[in-house]
Amino acid sequence: MSSPTAQQQHDEVLGALAALARETGISPERGELVRADRRSEFDYFGLRTPDRRRRVAAGFSFTDPDTASVLAAWDGIWNLADNGDVMFAVLDFYRRRIGSRSWTADDSADLWGTAAGWIERIDNWTHADDLARLYSFALADQPELVYPTLGEWSRSDNEWQRRIAMVSLIHYSGKNAVFLPIEPSLRVLANCAGDRRETVSNALGWVLRELSAVHPDTVLAFLETHAASMPRPAIRRATERLPQPERDRVRASLA
Repeated sequence: MSSPTAQQQHDEVLGALAALARETGISPERGELVRADRRSEFDYFGLRTPDRRRRVAAGFSFTDPDTASVLAAWDGIWNLADNGDVMFAVLDFYRRRIGSRSWTADDSADLWGTAAGWIERIDNWTHADDLARLYSFALADQPELVYPTLGEWSRSDNEWQRRIAMVSLIHYSGKNAVFLPIEPSLRVLANCAGDRRETVSNALGWVLRELSAVHPDTVLAFLETHAASMPRPAIRRATERLPQPERDRVRASLA
């Protein structure tokens, strides 16, 4: 029996998600609203995230073999997909695995070797941030491998490369968000400080806010250096967790 092609594997996932949309009563209009809201070129079923993730967790015909063949299958699906929910399925599959107890640094290196190319198909913030989550764990496991590319992306003119470079510096909002030394993080952020595009400036403010919970004095010094070139919404977000006197001083300097 011949091995399934990438197109067949893609069609399996697409068909499963289409069936899920019917089962859960998702209308075509919802998918169009999602596409418009994200300003994306991809089609969407508009599946609810918990429903989609449960379906991905249930597995597909190609998710049982060894890790290398599974990654190759998902890579093919990612690159063939013209449906945003199919792309989310790729990210959902690795979201459940990366950072788990069974996941190793070698697994992160293998994933990064393939998934670093997935950024080329990003056209909206939701895919960007889910992909950045994967990159953040690869960065934590393999900083010498991953960080140089993030630096390159932060110097790019591409808004998604810049956003992902920054969002990949933290795991998620909250107690365990910060894992890198502060200086490498700030070097990436400094490259993006003057970018006034909303997708970039929102990420800048958010990441600075998370960093300030662990490194308030260093983030304050960064803001005092770069605030004049930063968009005001980014500064407001970045200063949310600073002590009120320092927050007021940075914001007042822009009045």
